[in-house]
Amino acid sequence: MLVRPQSTLILAGLCAATANAVAQEAGVIPEVIVTAQKTAQPASKTPLALSVLGGDDLRQAGATNAVALTELAPNVQISTDNGKLQVAIRGVVSLDTSEKGDSSTAFNVDGAYIGRTEAQLGAFLDLERIEVLRGPQGTLYGRNATAGAINLITNKPTNKLEGRVDVELGDYNARRLEGVVNIPVNSTLALRAAAVTVSHDTYQNPGPNQVGLADQDDNAGRLHALFTFSPQTSWLLTAERSKSGGNGASVVPLTNFFTGTPIAGGNNLANPQYVDRGAEAQLTAAAQYANIGSHKADVATSLRSEFKTSLGGVADLTYQFARLRAEVDQLNNGTYFGFPMYNYVTGGSTQRTHEVRLNSAGDSALSWVAGVYHFNEDIFRASSYNTVTPGPLIVVPFAPSIESRSKAAFGQLTYRFDKKLRVTFGARTTRDEKSGHDALSGSTTGPGYTAHVESSKSNFRLAADYDVAPAIMVYGSLSTGYKAGGFNDTSGKEYLPENITSVEGGIKGRFLNNKLRLSAAIFHYDYKDMQLTSVVCTGAGTAANCGALTTNASNAKIKGVEVEGSYAVTADDRINFSAATSDGKFQKYHPNDTADWSGQQIDRAPAYNASLGYTHTFALDSGATIAARIGTRLNGAYFLSDSSAAIRYRQPVYRKSDIGVTYTSPSQSYYVQLFARNLENSVTLDSLLPGGFGIGAPRTFGLRAGTQF
Repeated sequence: MLVRPQSTLILAGLCAATANAVAQEAGVIPEVIVTAQKTAQPASKTPLALSVLGGDDLRQAGATNAVALTELAPNVQISTDNGKLQVAIRGVVSLDTSEKGDSSTAFNVDGAYIGRTEAQLGAFLDLERIEVLRGPQGTLYGRNATAGAINLITNKPTNKLEGRVDVELGDYNARRLEGVVNIPVNSTLALRAAAVTVSHDTYQNPGPNQVGLADQDDNAGRLHALFTFSPQTSWLLTAERSKSGGNGASVVPLTNFFTGTPIAGGNNLANPQYVDRGAEAQLTAAAQYANIGSHKADVATSLRSEFKTSLGGVADLTYQFARLRAEVDQLNNGTYFGFPMYNYVTGGSTQRTHEVRLNSAGDSALSWVAGVYHFNEDIFRASSYNTVTPGPLIVVPFAPSIESRSKAAFGQLTYRFDKKLRVTFGARTTRDEKSGHDALSGSTTGPGYTAHVESSKSNFRLAADYDVAPAIMVYGSLSTGYKAGGFNDTSGKEYLPENITSVEGGIKGRFLNNKLRLSAAIFHYDYKDMQLTSVVCTGAGTAANCGALTTNASNAKIKGVEVEGSYAVTADDRINFSAATSDGKFQKYHPNDTADWSGQQIDRAPAYNASLGYTHTFALDSGATIAARIGTRLNGAYFLSDSSAAIRYRQPVYRKSDIGVTYTSPSQSYYVQLFARNLENSVTLDSLLPGGFGIGAPRTFGLRAGTQF
């Protein structure tokens, strides 16, 4: 797709004309305040590609973890791999969820970076909003943000006694219970506690299996204590714990979706061709698993501190500290070499982050933010891949210890030339170190590896935004992002950092007397030293080569367009919509000696996706309301690839639609909702492992209810 810079100006003119149209019936789209640039500002005045999802919207959508954001934000693909999050934004993704890997998306809870992907699934409770930032965030968020950032902002304690309880019941024995209470202790201290438990049975058909398959049995809790010493000084302390339990991950066979000739002992299919066998067959688990059971008990415990104060009205000081302890205990089932296997993983990680930040105060032409950041993480894992009879007995053990360190200094200046034009410049310098040692490294006899890598990078952002009308802004930016290099767990062989240079232009506005909120962006990426990861076993005779193999595969070019918005047609009718394209292609790239992927579509980058939702609210004479909603999302085809074996699996175009009907009492003290999700029963490919796929959820339905005081 050809993206032309003048498209932004044309769209600006169209939107300006729309803004002068005749005002419609009452009903407006409320403004949302975000902190995407580390300062509070309206979302419609934030000059970057940004989706904001409110806590009420997330609850009504049944979003119990970050995977649901795939259906709620354009050009975002989120899935799980063995209970670990994989986030792709505009086709930029890291598939290495092992202890040596890092995400390409900065995942933050109340400003605290969450490094381990298994710890990113447990914080979805009592949320004020979620901000999804698309594009490299190399200055304010820094390392490992080449794809973008996801910011979870929780509800903070207030000076009002209040509480809420939400319940959900559904098929597959689904259960969800969330409770929140806010207690103002005195004029200085307020407490807020929240807890949630979520469970459902496996979506897979067990077939001949007699062992546990993937299900969900999670719980989480959070306690905020907010000390407000004065209007200018506060201290927020947070303790949070989440547990991801139930049965461990289980894949379904490749042949549930594809025909082809098994190769590498059954780990892949040669020349795979997609065949729609229907949801019943697609959901059927592998013919045989290791008959040893299955379980998962991942626990994440977080302690956070945020101190804020004003320095004489000249600047505001923020100091954030966070400590996260993540413990893994998993027994997963699958197939390697065409034989039943089990994977047992234990271990833990501890990360600590510090950030000291100064923000300008007052209303002057120059506003700024500056800070320093320090991150350290220590990880130990013990894991093994074990095949069982029938077939050869193979044990592939790992016992890695990983240490990661990162430090950075950053700053961003915005100068307001007049009431309409603002220019922003930001910069960040980062230094990363990672060390690793494994005496086994996939072999019971060693020799293992010892590795150490260092990298440093300075990133920048240059942007300008201009108000073409009081409620309409256009912007353009040139920015860079960087993801640190690393090493592989089977050999210690190093790979280089990856870098992105992004050119982006966009428009944001509120039209028709605030009835229409609209934003659009065009972007172009120059993506260098792209890190590609495959979880591979190269053959039964070389079991020690099993592991997550990362290489600098290719440079890539990615370009696209995104549009999203909301329209209050009347006071009772609301339309939400989005549409996006992404044209991501490998440059010159040969994954092995015989394959040529040059010019082919990169993984997890559908050429298009679009969503449309409509809600009509019926007002009853009693003062109660009934809201009926229907929504659908159309997603283009995308690839899941094993670059080591040069095999590509193509997920065809699919659509998923939802419906819901919600009754809200006259006092708004309680609601009841009936819902159904994925009406088409589309079973989609989420992740690729040797011999099988991780899959998305099938059609589900249920009942939600909640009350508040």
